[in-house]
Amino acid sequence: MLNYMKSEWYRISRGKEIYLFTGILCAIVVAANVLLCVMAATPDFPYSTVRFSLSNLLSSLGVLFFVAGILVWVLFADDRKDGTLKNAVAYGLSRCSLFVGKCVVSVAFGLASMVLVLAVYIGSAVLLLEGSTESVVWLLKGVAAALPFTVACVVLAVAAFATLSKPITAFWVWVSIVTIIPLVLNMIGLAVEPVAAVASWMPTNFFMHEVAINQSGLAQFLWDTPVGLAKCLISGFMGIAVFAAAGLWRADKTEL
Repeated sequence: MLNYMKSEWYRISRGKEIYLFTGILCAIVVAANVLLCVMAATPDFPYSTVRFSLSNLLSSLGVLFFVAGILVWVLFADDRKDGTLKNAVAYGLSRCSLFVGKCVVSVAFGLASMVLVLAVYIGSAVLLLEGSTESVVWLLKGVAAALPFTVACVVLAVAAFATLSKPITAFWVWVSIVTIIPLVLNMIGLAVEPVAAVASWMPTNFFMHEVAINQSGLAQFLWDTPVGLAKCLISGFMGIAVFAAAGLWRADKTEL
């Protein structure tokens, strides 16, 4: 498995996909901060601040989950078409080892990409915009709280792309599990209390509804309380365990 991971690391690091992926994300966050900086010349425009810029991600940390799925698509969606999986199995690598190797490589590249994008995002906000940098600490804490389930989303994406024949089908299965099902359960939970209890433990829901920040001074984050932080960590690590178990179970049953 180590040899497979080394070969994948070499392939990805020598390719252009991961650099384009990271570069596009960096360009988006810089463009957003530049736009806010330019708008500062507009009289009475109140949003050219570090707090407002970083609050866009703070109030929508579920974006990290979506980006995790896109990352795996970029790195491994063409494995079946290129015959990479068949070649690896033909050389004696077990399918479970393939799955674990892909998860480790995806998480490693994902973390490296996230660190760079966050550095560009925060750095450009601090350099271009005005206001207190207190929100930088808030953002870093929020990203740390969302990190376990972000890793779970990577594991789920690897499982979907490795076991489903069409990448677009795999992506929609991933979207359904991470986003659509939690939102539907949340809507049902408005009328059915037991369903609401289940929905409240789904990261897509609680990162959307239990984080509040605005320009008037409100800043409430669920990870600032022991119960809220426990919810973030427990749901994240449970997601990793469940998605990894499902991926390993499906790995040996999938036709390449």
